[in-house]
Amino acid sequence: MTKALYVAYFTGVAGQSIGLFYIGDGTLVGVDVATMQYDGAYQTAADGSLEGVVEYVLPAGASLITGAPAGTAPTRVAVKLALPADFADGRVITIETPLGPVNAKFEKVKDLPS
Repeated sequence: MTKALYVAYFTGVAGQSIGLFYIGDGTLVGVDVATMQYDGAYQTAADGSLEGVVEYVLPAGASLITGAPAGTAPTRVAVKLALPADFADGRVITIETPLGPVNAKFEKVKDLPS
């Protein structure tokens, strides 16, 4: 898989969000408009799909698009991530988080040099 920047459009039962992500060399990092920072690692399977874990910290009092209540203190969340080989082809991918499902649509912004 090439290194690239992606925009992700997120929807949940209580709202929408958008994030920018770098995916490449087994690393997935990003930030969204709610100021959540994402840090993860993945492996590429033989079929080109990606599997890994992404962690992020929910700020205290943050409104969540999943509809889950806001916490009173920052909370670290880990999510198992499984993306198909052509995840940025316009399809909607459901990501199951501990706080409820999130639908994501990825779009490649730019390939980055190796």
